[in-house]
Amino acid sequence: MVIGGTREFNAPRERVWQLLVDPKVLIDFLPHVQDLNVADDTHWSAEMRLPKSPFALTLNFELVEQTPPEHALLNAKGKRLGASVDVRTAFDLTDVEGTTAMAWSADIGLGGMLNRLAPALQPVAERQAVKFLDDLERRLGG
Repeated sequence: MVIGGTREFNAPRERVWQLLVDPKVLIDFLPHVQDLNVADDTHWSAEMRLPKSPFALTLNFELVEQTPPEHALLNAKGKRLGASVDVRTAFDLTDVEGTTAMAWSADIGLGGMLNRLAPALQPVAERQAVKFLDDLERRLGG
């Protein structure tokens, strides 16, 4: 499933960039996350509790491309007990008359038992993305 869109922030592009590549901020995008472990600026992991399940899934994140303060590509992968997640998220930032415009996309691959839930999870992922962007705007003071 692919989700994406655009958003404008009333903040300098450099400030938006700083927050978007901060693991502690990015982790807020995912529901039910606990135990963030930052290895370095481009690698971190977090445990995510699966909805209505006693199981957790460890997601490993890698910031694979970055051109500050314009572009980034982030991969997140996790696998456990017949369920897998593979997410590829990209964003591009541009200056627009004192504001920052962001174009973003997320390609979310679900495998195993999660694949059956994909149609039901797309609206959830879209709502979570809006929630994250609203929170980002609040953090930026907008």
